[in-house]
Amino acid sequence: MLGLHSCTDAPPQELPEFRRLAELLGDAKPIVRGPLVAAATPGSAVACAREGDTTCVLEGQLYDRPALARGLVLDADDDAHLVARAHRRLGLEALPRLRGRYAAVLWDDVRQEGLIASDLLAAREMFVCRTAGALVFATELHDVLALLSSRPAPDEIGFTTWLGDGTCPSDRTLYAGISRLAPGELMALSRRTAQRRRYWSPEPRAALTGSRAELSAGWRALLETSVAKRLSPRRSAVILSGGFDSSVVSAVAAGVAPPGAQVRTYSGVFPGADYDESAKIRQVNERIGIDPGAMEIAPQGTLWLALRYTRHWQLPLIAAGSLIDIAATQTAASDGAEVVLDGQTGDELFGLSPYLFADRIRHGRLLSALGLTNQWPIGRRMSPRSKVWMIKELGVKGGAPHALGRFVQGRRDRAAVGPPWLTPRLRDAFAHREDRWAWKLAGPGPMWWRWLSDALIDGPHRELRLQYLRHRAASNGLVAEPPLYDVDLIEYALRLPPEFAYDRRYDRPLVREAMSGLLPDEVRFQTQKADFTRFCEHAMVNADGAGITRLLTAPDALIGAYTDRDWVRSCWNRTIAGHGRPEWLGALWRLTAAEVWLRSHADPDFLDAAMAQPDVPAPSVRRVALVSDR
Repeated sequence: MLGLHSCTDAPPQELPEFRRLAELLGDAKPIVRGPLVAAATPGSAVACAREGDTTCVLEGQLYDRPALARGLVLDADDDAHLVARAHRRLGLEALPRLRGRYAAVLWDDVRQEGLIASDLLAAREMFVCRTAGALVFATELHDVLALLSSRPAPDEIGFTTWLGDGTCPSDRTLYAGISRLAPGELMALSRRTAQRRRYWSPEPRAALTGSRAELSAGWRALLETSVAKRLSPRRSAVILSGGFDSSVVSAVAAGVAPPGAQVRTYSGVFPGADYDESAKIRQVNERIGIDPGAMEIAPQGTLWLALRYTRHWQLPLIAAGSLIDIAATQTAASDGAEVVLDGQTGDELFGLSPYLFADRIRHGRLLSALGLTNQWPIGRRMSPRSKVWMIKELGVKGGAPHALGRFVQGRRDRAAVGPPWLTPRLRDAFAHREDRWAWKLAGPGPMWWRWLSDALIDGPHRELRLQYLRHRAASNGLVAEPPLYDVDLIEYALRLPPEFAYDRRYDRPLVREAMSGLLPDEVRFQTQKADFTRFCEHAMVNADGAGITRLLTAPDALIGAYTDRDWVRSCWNRTIAGHGRPEWLGALWRLTAAEVWLRSHADPDFLDAAMAQPDVPAPSVRRVALVSDR
């Protein structure tokens, strides 16, 4: 979806953005309501409904519309009509009661007001940009760019923060002047104004009561509901890495798939490598009765993939490891899958909140805090030094007021804090903005709740992870449906007694118990997670090394405006010589992807020319059979 809202007295048809919109649409006609214009992006599915004086334009879908309609005491044959009727009856109070992956535009002809909104978690994002005459909006960032007269420069805060630590503030993008609506946020529209407004945010509630078995069963029931409402009635794919979270989604999907529907897992395998998860993947698929799709992926093609991704989405590719799951997604698409699920955000959803220590210290329960150190999931008792560190960092510092933490943080040497690959000015600015305690501002609840709420809801957006998952699927004609990023699951996690997540034997204890009988114990109780860092490094420094070297170390590298050239060159040379550090790899990849992105701005022909270079090999993927070793 894309469109604009006139912020002047001029009719939308007289605005330059409207003329560009008309050129994009071709023969299609936009929906015009007073100062508001909305249209379907060419090739996308957008529904429009008229209910009395209210018009609703909706992209995406509601989950289980019949149940939502019953809860709202309304009738509707399609999603757009249900949203329009709910808004007419309840106003903004209707939005928190809806569940789905959607973006909506509403306009009331009589009141001459409306809104632009996404679902509660902004799983279907909405991007906005204020121009001289209009507010431009779209559900994809590259569609906003198409409506602007010129491409914005990189946003100094959004872009340099991403270069520094891989995150982008949730109210910004990598482009200057283009922002995005956060979870639970909308844009309220009138004849001439557009203002951001919060319509939902999580609130602390009384902890759930019940035995471990009852709370574990609650996890299982909610997981089944979340997965079931996202499956296609025909063909669905699950990206299965062999890790616990994707195994949970695979097992639940196999159990709740509707009659006649096909669910298949897709996995990358690496015979002979110590990060190969073939054995676990076989075990999971044999237990759940699914014929797996497996691909052997050569360590090459990271740079080629970054070039193609930037050409399509006009954004940098966020991780070299995308090579693995993009290959799995492409294979699923070739098999006819329609939606793709995965275990993304499971670490946050099922994991513990470390700042339970802070609440124990704040309430004078030092012995109780010390007791938590014995339940930290490392499989053994913690050393005295580690216990002291946890009490100090997680308990005392974590429990201090936000203002005190910022004061202490501000007294540090910023030059020693900022990422060393940034220029001195940007490093200082990064250190000035960096706020490790920002989660304390998430709400009035206990510290453990504030941290977890922030990590569950806003964290994936800061990492640009949800945006990438959507693009990964859409590039192959699929719909991304990460079932663990679900508002009902998140609200359940925020109501569980936090101490139930602490278990010295392993992390995610309640969910492991919930998976009893669904997953083989070898997978259910695994404590080690495959690390694909060496696969990515092998690809970057060998098959893709020449192309990356040419980009990163070029005298005219555009990334030089943001980075210390000597640090980048030295770090890369040490890495290709085999003396790199694992923590450098993420930064080096971001620098590479950023250089691709910046060059695409400067030269429209750069991407196609670079993909044709002989030292930029494409990915190499072949299907293989996973044979049981029984």
